[in-house]
Amino acid sequence: MPEKNVSALPRELRELYQKGTQALTRQNFEYAIAILNQVLSKDPSCFECRQALRAAQFKKVGNTTSFFKKMIGGASSSPAIAKAQMSLRKDPIETIQTLEQVLNGDPSNAAAHKLLAEAALAAGFPKTACFSYEIILKNSPKDYNVAMDYAQALAKAGQQEKAETVLMDLQRTHPHKPEIGQALKDISARKTLSEGYDQLADGTGSYRDILRNKDEAVSLEQENRQV
Repeated sequence: MPEKNVSALPRELRELYQKGTQALTRQNFEYAIAILNQVLSKDPSCFECRQALRAAQFKKVGNTTSFFKKMIGGASSSPAIAKAQMSLRKDPIETIQTLEQVLNGDPSNAAAHKLLAEAALAAGFPKTACFSYEIILKNSPKDYNVAMDYAQALAKAGQQEKAETVLMDLQRTHPHKPEIGQALKDISARKTLSEGYDQLADGTGSYRDILRNKDEAVSLEQENRQV
């Protein structure tokens, strides 16, 4: 299922979402988390609701979590992460819901966010995947593998220009990594094809443009394979 905004939710879920955001505004974080999780359990595709949930989780934790508490939290979340790993292939939605329980107590948990991003992509939620990668990179900005995964997720979310920016930044710091150049070519091919379809939709292009763009995309893909 594609990701959706709150406005696309059924009335009862919109009302629940509003209750959750009101609780967040009033700093009743526990209640906000419970309500927003309830909305997502019924419709996990609502990206705005997940953003609000993440805000409530971070507000709840605040800056009071000590290093010792972080270590204890990481240890206690390990069984839940193991459970999520087991369900990833069979049911990515279940994986996401399990990991949200981990993030309720430890919203910066990198292992949970990496797994959640994988599950989100498997479920067709690229914006949710990008959101988790952004949180990881905020805490570990030099994580090369996460940055590469983030760029791919951005491309799937239709944010090709931002994906190109991430990859070009990586290329400057890792000039000897050939996979970065290949990823840039892949995204450029997708962007070319996507622009052709956009032009057709708004009446400024033709099917010949689409075919030409498709030929360019195939050519770029063949070049990548040769590399």
